[in-house]
Amino acid sequence: MSEFTGKYQRRVRANIREFAIYCSFRRALKQHFAFRKGCDGVVVLVVPKDLQATDYLDAARAELCSSQANMYKNDVGVMVLEDGKKQKWIASEFESESREKRRLIVLSEVREALPAIVRLATDAVTEIPGITARDLQAACKVVLQTTLTEQMAEELLQYPLSSVAAAFRKGRSIGNALKRLREVPSSEAPSGPNAHSDVPRLEDMFGYGPAQTWGMQLAQDLADWKEGKVDWADVDRGILLSGPPGVGKSVFARALARQCDVKLVATSLGQWQATGHLGDLLKAMRRDFGTARDNAPSILFVDEIDSVGNRERFDDYHKSYSTQVVNALLECLDGLGGREGVVVVAATNNPGEIDAAVRRSGRLDRHIEIPLPSPTDRVSILAQHLGCPIRDDEVLDVQLATEGMSGADLSKIARDARRLARRATREVSLEDIRSALPAVAKIEGAHRYALAVHEAGHTVVGLCLNHGTYLGTKIVDQIVIGIDMQRGGAAYFEVPSIARRDRTFYLDWLAVTLAGLAAEELVLGSRGDGAGSDLSTATRLATLFEVNLAMGTSLIYRSGQNEKELEELRRFDPRLVKRVDRLLLEQFERAKNVLQANLPFLERVAEKLVKDGQIDPDQVHRLRS
Repeated sequence: MSEFTGKYQRRVRANIREFAIYCSFRRALKQHFAFRKGCDGVVVLVVPKDLQATDYLDAARAELCSSQANMYKNDVGVMVLEDGKKQKWIASEFESESREKRRLIVLSEVREALPAIVRLATDAVTEIPGITARDLQAACKVVLQTTLTEQMAEELLQYPLSSVAAAFRKGRSIGNALKRLREVPSSEAPSGPNAHSDVPRLEDMFGYGPAQTWGMQLAQDLADWKEGKVDWADVDRGILLSGPPGVGKSVFARALARQCDVKLVATSLGQWQATGHLGDLLKAMRRDFGTARDNAPSILFVDEIDSVGNRERFDDYHKSYSTQVVNALLECLDGLGGREGVVVVAATNNPGEIDAAVRRSGRLDRHIEIPLPSPTDRVSILAQHLGCPIRDDEVLDVQLATEGMSGADLSKIARDARRLARRATREVSLEDIRSALPAVAKIEGAHRYALAVHEAGHTVVGLCLNHGTYLGTKIVDQIVIGIDMQRGGAAYFEVPSIARRDRTFYLDWLAVTLAGLAAEELVLGSRGDGAGSDLSTATRLATLFEVNLAMGTSLIYRSGQNEKELEELRRFDPRLVKRVDRLLLEQFERAKNVLQANLPFLERVAEKLVKDGQIDPDQVHRLRS
């Protein structure tokens, strides 16, 4: 180690700000493994907007001068590209500085188009991530020998890094330091929760599908609005995001804010309620909308918006309180005091629980569901969290082992893999990833055959009843131990989203849904316990059939859409339960009769699924003929 590097590391261990900056620098450089190991090259590192290139200068020098011999070589160096300089001056300085350099780190404040000569000479361009909560936790642990909770670290990210370093001193309690920071005038505060975020831009994220497309269009619209090219009336005012827990709805908002280069104001009903009674809650709600408006263009993220409730379902005890909350939210969404430049992104796991007025035109009228990530997206998300690619020969194993996982699950796997690597004092490897992945159980033998029979039942009944367009059937080879509600397989039929649907259509749908259980009973002699999803779907459909689709024995309409409401209807109406039960049993027997009449076809489809794990329409039609 050179004398310079030694002095720098001692200085870093004595200053929170220096240590946090060093962590983010190392995280960026980690992506260039060969360069870090001493190979020749030119690497451009783009510094975060809230810091300057000179803040990273000593970290870069220490990296290049790791030994005393390297320190005195003229063929290694660090260069700064300052923002605001004309491109021709940047190009001239770069050409002069890089001409004789074997290894060069370029710290760039230029975030848009680099001069052509820089792009041609550079081996890689990487953005240095912003300071994270984990960086601050590590800094406090090393510099102050004190433990900082993640919640405290997240709060610290809302203040300038220099202020944090000044407030946190040895011998001073964390509570005292936080109190000092909270008393800093707002004019000295940073731009918001995303000021130091290490979340990638939305364009670099995976698994968001249509939501990502919408976000990229919004970023362009906001840029055009800021330049006066379009009116605010032509920009989307907001969006409702739904999806299962862990798919990354809040991460989407942060990535969107970074993509749009605007302030993010993140809030929720829980945060508003924490301020006190109803009057305090309403003040906090209006204050957050006001903050977003004062920092326009901005994005206001409201998490778990379904918690606000639906006025049609409030009980008498809380009705007055809850109605005022909904009305105040509607007032804020309408922007009666002005909402130009504020885009509202709301998230929920239960879109059916949201007041209909919240989703009216001009409010949150656009709704996009974020599904669990696809197999390809899961690999990409995991690689992004790890900061290293996953080898082609490992992709399939990773896809199978992460079946049914959300983005949050994959983030945990990456954390566990990095922890294993840290304990072994080495870079993260694929062995660490394998060790962090959950255990899987192979589906084989009698279990695999039963699964094939079940999905073959859906396939055969769907084809015989002409239930939409058949797309294919598959069964899985293994399941992940410890994850609930995994699908062992599926038969895929596409039905028109807009069409006239009569009583026959819904009866066929019920028969196809129950056909898996019918096939098990017919071929195996008994029904297994893995069809809970089928029974749930069939029971819900049969209840809707009877109470609000005008298909049952009565024309009386009864309100009820989601599972909770339909369960309430069944609970308090024994006659409805009998009608639903009779309908399910009739369609179960109908499916069983269809399968009995096509038993050889059913057995051939099941055998094909056991052998290959999947079957396509052409193969099915050959087996049927």
